[in-house]
Amino acid sequence: MLTLEHIVKKYHHYTALEDLSCTVEHGQVVGLLGSNGAGKSTTMNIIAGYFSPTSGRLLWNGRDVRALGAAYASEVGYLPEVPPLHPELTVRESMEYTCGVRRIRRGKREGHIRQLCELAGVADCLNVTNRSLSKGYKQRVGLAQALIGNPGLIILDEPTAGLDPEQIISIRELIRELGKDHAVLLSSHILSEVEDVCSSLIILRKGKMVAAGSMSQIAASARPEGCRIRLRLRGEGIAQRLAALEDVTELHSLPPREEGWDELQLTARRDIASELPGRLAAMGAELRMLYPQDVELEEIFMHLMREEG
Repeated sequence: MLTLEHIVKKYHHYTALEDLSCTVEHGQVVGLLGSNGAGKSTTMNIIAGYFSPTSGRLLWNGRDVRALGAAYASEVGYLPEVPPLHPELTVRESMEYTCGVRRIRRGKREGHIRQLCELAGVADCLNVTNRSLSKGYKQRVGLAQALIGNPGLIILDEPTAGLDPEQIISIRELIRELGKDHAVLLSSHILSEVEDVCSSLIILRKGKMVAAGSMSQIAASARPEGCRIRLRLRGEGIAQRLAALEDVTELHSLPPREEGWDELQLTARRDIASELPGRLAAMGAELRMLYPQDVELEEIFMHLMREEG
């Protein structure tokens, strides 16, 4: 397990990270979100050991990473947004080089390289130079390199950039599988990707953490409303009477999906779904459909980015 305690990173008078405290658990895929300049790259570089924090501590399984030294470095696999591939080397040579850096014994390298390249879908490119690879295949080779030595923590920065839809699906499935046996930190601008593969989130804004936890936890804390409900009903003056209810904060008309029925979206400060059928019956409304709607990550993200910090 990785723990960040009160991490601060300053560049002269500019503070890139301010008092960042969070955890990335084993068996978990954590999404790292934020606008450009929020501190995501700085966070990943500090965790990977490329930058030192100005203050604060990183702990790996309860031990300070500064005391662990090379033992911690061997536990981190990092795929940056642009994979670090020498253009003149073949895929096999790139993997061999990283195996040497990771101190994988020569007798075990061939099988290890073959296994990881098959996992990443580049086993048929072992003798191809990196220069000749498409952007998508370079991403795959970079991912295979990040997995060398079976690190406990895997950092992925935009791992599906440049991949075609079929490749994106397979890489997301691979990330989900990796999350079962590793701690995975995933940074992506594709919010649907984060929703699809991540079990929890860390959201940064201007170097500060503004939210952390599961989607449901962040949704509950990021929005004052308790629930959102979609309704299909009919009756005279029902929309106006619903909007006047004490707990209702918003009521919007939606394009009708069925002739003769009104389609509404209702937002309330608390969960009133179980109460609505009775209230609607008392109003003389005829209810055809009622179901709670989840708040989408995009809406949560934009809400948090708009808040003043």
